Amino acid sequence: MKRPPYGSRFQPVPRSGVRVVIGQDPDIWDWAARHYYPIMVLPQDQEPQAFKWPSDGNPALIYERGELDDKRLDALAHELLKAGASSVVALREALIESDPRVFYDKEVIHVAA
Repeated sequence: MKRPPYGSRFQPVPRSGVRVVIGQDPDIWDWAARHYYPIMVLPQDQEPQAFKWPSDGNPALIYERGELDDKRLDALAHELLKAGASSVVALREALIESDPRVFYDKEVIHVAA
């Protein structure tokens, strides 16, 4: 199974954990490429299960840009937890006016060991 785009930037995984950007915003590729910290992209036309997600046991961070997609966000959070992330925090750009954070952990999303 292959790593997601820009996944090679996480060899080794930094102490701060992994970051992934998702969404229908066409600028996510440029945004990820020029982001200060390394960040992976989940391509719009592929499912999170198609990739081997790197993990170091630390929390993972998902940036969701553009329209909200609960099903896709939940699926990616599940895959990151399955890969070993201790928890996942999602920042949803479309909710920036209110509280854009969504929290996931292994108690919320049941992950088989």
